[in-house]
Amino acid sequence: MLGKKILAVILAAVILIKLAFLLISPESWLGATQGFLGHYNLIIGIYLVLLVISGYYVFTGLDLIDVAVVMLFTSTLLGLSLIPYVASVPQLPEAIVKVGIARVWPAWILWTAIAVAVLYRIFGGKKKR
Repeated sequence: MLGKKILAVILAAVILIKLAFLLISPESWLGATQGFLGHYNLIIGIYLVLLVISGYYVFTGLDLIDVAVVMLFTSTLLGLSLIPYVASVPQLPEAIVKVGIARVWPAWILWTAIAVAVLYRIFGGKKKR
């Protein structure tokens, strides 16, 4: 339980710090973001470590269907947050198609595994009573 609370505190702190920077000094946030984006392999490494740690707690402590619903909520919230910026990045869909799976295959494998596991759990697995 302590591990989950620590992860939740980290999430809340990062959200509040980001929002504070965006409200108080958007230029500072932009500078920090540009600095991070220059270290592609480091960012990938950090995300993979966070994915493994949080994934452990998620998939050992929660029902898969609940995880899927939370993922839907989070994806929808992220989409809602990005809608105002769609006009700023009209080339993004083309870039996604151009890059293909060369750089995103680990994420695609995880998304596919989760989707298949959810469908199996709902339609093909043993029914819980």
